[in-house]
Amino acid sequence: MSTSDDVVLETLTEKIQRQDRFIAELQADLEQARQASVQTMLGQLRLREAVLLYVGQDADKFAEQIAENFGSEVARAVTNSLFVLDNAPVTPEAREAFRKATNHGMNRW
Repeated sequence: MSTSDDVVLETLTEKIQRQDRFIAELQADLEQARQASVQTMLGQLRLREAVLLYVGQDADKFAEQIAENFGSEVARAVTNSLFVLDNAPVTPEAREAFRKATNHGMNRW
């Protein structure tokens, strides 16, 4: 290789490294924005007396699915604001009646 080839190779390597750093910064900013927006949104809902209620029967699996689909930070924000019907201080019959009334989460009131 000639000296000019070395210079071109070095210049391209530096540009690639700068682009890699820039992409990493953008990904970190995106993740931070997602986290902030989800937390803000859920907080605003709570201020308006709206709650997130999980009427399913496997809240841990639900949390895992959220983490897989949206990332651990979003999952943490959601699970921190999530009420789980199975944890409600009511009888199992009342839980099932509520699940039926909500059509397992498919009905809105």
